[in-house]
Amino acid sequence: MASSKTTLPAIAVVTSTYARNQDDPQVPWMRQQVNRLQERGHDVQVFAPSFKGLGTHEIDGVKVNRFRYCPFLKWEDLTHDEGAPNKKKNLAFKMRLLCYLFFGALSVFWWCLRNKVRVLHIHWPFPHGIWGVLPKLLLGVKVVSMSHGAELALARNSTGISKVLSWLLRHSDASCVNSSHTANEVKKVSGLTSLITPYGATVQAKENHKASTNRIPTLLFCGRLIQRKGINVLLHAMGKVLAEREVKLVITGEGDRKVEWQKLSSSLGLDSSVRFTGFVSDNELADLYQTSDLYVHPAIFDDKGNTEGLGVVLIEALAHKLPVVASEVGGIVDVIKHEETGLLVPEKDEAALAEAILRVDNYDLAAELGEKGFAHTQQFFDWDRITNELEAIYRDVLRGTVLTPSLETAKA
Repeated sequence: MASSKTTLPAIAVVTSTYARNQDDPQVPWMRQQVNRLQERGHDVQVFAPSFKGLGTHEIDGVKVNRFRYCPFLKWEDLTHDEGAPNKKKNLAFKMRLLCYLFFGALSVFWWCLRNKVRVLHIHWPFPHGIWGVLPKLLLGVKVVSMSHGAELALARNSTGISKVLSWLLRHSDASCVNSSHTANEVKKVSGLTSLITPYGATVQAKENHKASTNRIPTLLFCGRLIQRKGINVLLHAMGKVLAEREVKLVITGEGDRKVEWQKLSSSLGLDSSVRFTGFVSDNELADLYQTSDLYVHPAIFDDKGNTEGLGVVLIEALAHKLPVVASEVGGIVDVIKHEETGLLVPEKDEAALAEAILRVDNYDLAAELGEKGFAHTQQFFDWDRITNELEAIYRDVLRGTVLTPSLETAKA
């Protein structure tokens, strides 16, 4: 799909979370998506809430419009880092949430009016789709709703949320999702069949990965240390792996389960084999992808029914020709094709996970998975292709086309 040379009218990306400064690792795929649109000459801005008093600023030459929703800076913490899902749902939380929704709606409407916004690209349509209602009804702004999975997990546990989300999706001009798994969930809630618009890699690949038989193999996991990442399953599997083969495991990232999993690692006697690094820079992460021998992603469905919507770290690993072992859940299956671009195992199955890890100790299999995985990312998760598709979506909704294609068309 070729990109048109004509620029689009003003586009606003609406999100709960966006980088707070140049070095902030939050939602790097969204930042890349915005930057790609800007590089093509389009008028694109970001609308997002403040975080502890943070005002409007610029990142990568893109204006990030921030709105305040609480007079107390320490209470403006519903987004970024651990975010709202991990807050205690007490009265103070509910009051902050109401303020967040109210002031967000007013601010987005005002920004649309002042900046003559023509398209709102709203991420996580529950609750943020509420912010698009007034601009659409009163200003004629087109709304593209982008579902990632977390909002659908909320809908599964609440009839009220499910009905609101369904209404917001059905009254959007286009429904987009990050994976076939999320598309199926959206269809259950709203009856709509959505366009699949994934992300590409956000860490630039260095030289091709080369496995080595002369050192201890290194396993790698990257991501937020939250329940749905399933690191506890990987730690239990490590014992079975170490009984057969000496390996090292590097775990990057922060999250509310980090201390718990560090304690579990120690209790399992893994301190000499497992290293928790905390957050790492993109350059450090690229080095880890390059020097590791296997990427492991043991994701699970968490207690709220949430799981991986896509898994951009899997795309990054494949872009470095790194073989992957992952759980067969959520949008992971769009990235990892079993026995082709990686190995898939049932969630929470320590024995199957350990067996798959040990299988990739075979050099020929590792090299084959790495090459095929790399080819898959080049074809389906290429940023130029993804940006072309976004441009086409924006142009179609501006022409008045409501986009609800078949799932087969979306995957083509």
